[in-house]
Amino acid sequence: MSLVIGNGPVMTPSRLFYAAMMIFWVCFLSLLALVVTYAPQGGVHLAGLKLFSNTGLIDSLLTAMKAIGIQPTAQSMIFGLLGGLNLAAAGLILFATMFRVLGEEAEQRDARPLAEGAAMCAAAAAAVTMVLGFAGGQAGTLLLLEIAALGGLLLIVLSLTSIPVASDPAADDTALLEDVIADHAASHAAFSAQLATLSRREQAT
Repeated sequence: MSLVIGNGPVMTPSRLFYAAMMIFWVCFLSLLALVVTYAPQGGVHLAGLKLFSNTGLIDSLLTAMKAIGIQPTAQSMIFGLLGGLNLAAAGLILFATMFRVLGEEAEQRDARPLAEGAAMCAAAAAAVTMVLGFAGGQAGTLLLLEIAALGGLLLIVLSLTSIPVASDPAADDTALLEDVIADHAASHAAFSAQLATLSRREQAT
């Protein structure tokens, strides 16, 4: 079963599944990056709305860093690092989605390394959050969100199976021609051997 969108290429259900799954994690990671970037600053105003103004998701990490003795400037840098790692993971998984869903076989093979890069960025963000949270005695909501993002990306990496390399038609034709030549040479050698045997028998008689 397949689905044709407009006049574009045929998309199979497996590609649609990958698209839905991976775009979900792109949105999740992007929102997580916005939370850790703007929540410490009191939110951001957009089209008359004040977004990410509640610090409930990052309160535990803020408390942990204050307990450790990290200064406000360093706290901003840490939140910026977490935001950058999550945004990088979102960007990599977005490219992996485009390669896996819209690309040909060669591009689809590149989707898994991109997904692995996104998982490494998520792992780094989760590690930073875990170290600071455990050191400050506060393992809160943000750590759970980072671990959830890491788990989702690892599932994507595991589900992206490597695509076999397509055979080269020119190489196949060359191999076929070599087989024909070899068979012809073998037949010619056998025929020559039979002629030589018959000639020796005639000479002997």
